[in-house]
Amino acid sequence: MSDQAVQDLQVKVAFLEDALTKLSDEFYAQQKELADLKLKYAKMLSRLRDQPAEDEGIGSMPHERPPHY
Repeated sequence: MSDQAVQDLQVKVAFLEDALTKLSDEFYAQQKELADLKLKYAKMLSRLRDQPAEDEGIGSMPHERPPHY
C-alpha cells in the first residue's frame, strides 16, 4: 500500500471512531432520558390511580341539567 492510501485509511478510521463516540454518547443520553420519562410516567399513573374519581359525587344528581341550559 502506498503512504497516501494508509493515510487515507487512518483518516477514515479516525472519523469513524469520532462518529461512533458521538453516537454512543447520544444513545446513552436518550436511554437516560427514556428511563427518566418512564419513572415520571409510572409516578403519574400511580397518582392518578390513588386519586378518587371526580364524578363519584355527581352520582346523586344524574339528571340535573348543566348550568348553560
